[in-house]
Amino acid sequence: MASSHSTLERNLAESVRSFHAALPGGVSEVLARVEGLLAEVAYGASERLVEPTLQALTVGGKRLRPILMILSAQMGEPEEEALLVASATVEVLHAATLVHDDVVDKAESRRGQPTTVANYGREIAVATGDYLFSEAFNGLAKIEDPRLVRTFAESAMGLAAGELEQYRSSGGQVEVEAYLEHIRMKTAGLFRAACVAGGTLGGLSLRQIDALSTYGQALGLAFQMSDDVMDLIGKPGLMGKGVGTDLAEGTVTLPIIFALKEGDAAVIRRVLETPNPTPELLEAGIEAVLATNAIKRTEAWASGKVEAAIEGLTLLPDRAERVVLEAIASEVVGRHA
Repeated sequence: MASSHSTLERNLAESVRSFHAALPGGVSEVLARVEGLLAEVAYGASERLVEPTLQALTVGGKRLRPILMILSAQMGEPEEEALLVASATVEVLHAATLVHDDVVDKAESRRGQPTTVANYGREIAVATGDYLFSEAFNGLAKIEDPRLVRTFAESAMGLAAGELEQYRSSGGQVEVEAYLEHIRMKTAGLFRAACVAGGTLGGLSLRQIDALSTYGQALGLAFQMSDDVMDLIGKPGLMGKGVGTDLAEGTVTLPIIFALKEGDAAVIRRVLETPNPTPELLEAGIEAVLATNAIKRTEAWASGKVEAAIEGLTLLPDRAERVVLEAIASEVVGRHA
C-alpha cells in the first residue's frame, strides 16, 4: 500500500534544507561523511553491481532517515564513529527496500529517474537489493551494539512482511486497521528505527528513547497518509510520478478506503481491478474519490499523528535538535492545512 513517497519526500527535504545552514551539532558534517560511506558501499560491490548500487544510493535521496537518527543521537552524547556508520546503515537499508519494492511493483521510474529494475533488469535489481541488505547488517556488526541489531532486524522483518501483505491485498478489500498495520510495518518502522537507534547511541534514558520511538512511528504514519493524499491531488509528472499511481496499480490507500465507503464504490473498484486502466477510467476513479470527504478525513488522521509525535517530544531535552524534529513533523501535514 505504500507509494513511492517521492513527491512528499522532496517537499520534506526542501523544508529540512532550510535548516541546514544552522543545523545543530554538526549534523551537516556528519551527513557529508555519510555520503562518503555510501560511496564506499557502492564501490565495494562486485563489478556488475557497482553502477546499479551507486544509482540506488544516490538517485535523488535527501537523507531524511539519517537526519532523524543524527538529530535523535545528538540530544545525548553519541560516539562519533558509531553514529556515522549507523546513519549510513539506515540509508543503505532504505535503498535496499526501494530496489526490492520496484522489482515487485515492476516500477519504471522513481524520483523522476528510471528504476534499477528498469535500467538493469530483474536479475541485477534483485542482486543489488540483496547486496544492500547484506551491507546494512555488515555495518551494524561493526558497531557491535546488540540493541541496534535488534532494532534494525525488527524493522527489516516488518518491511518484508509489509511488502508481502501489500502484494496479497493489491486490488482487494482492505479495512482501516489492516492498512494501519501495513504502514506501521512498511513505512513507519524505518522512521522509528532511525529515531530509536539515534537515542540509543546518544545514551538517552529509556523513557526518552520510548518518546523517540513514539515520534518516529507517528511521523512515519503521517508521512504515508500525506503521501496517499499527494498521489490523488499532486501535480501530474512531478518527480516522475503522475496523479493516481496508487489507484492505477490497485494499491488501496487510506483515502481510497474512505472513498469506497462514502462514494461511487463501483467506479473506484473498477479502476482497482483493471490492469493498466485507461486514462479516462483512471480520471473517473480519481474524481470519484475527490467527490467524497476522503481527502479531508485522511489529512485529519495525518494531523492527529503529527500532534502525537510532537507531544511525545516534550520528554526530550529542550534543545535545538528537538526544535528541528518538531519542524519536520509539522511539515508532513503543513502543506495540506
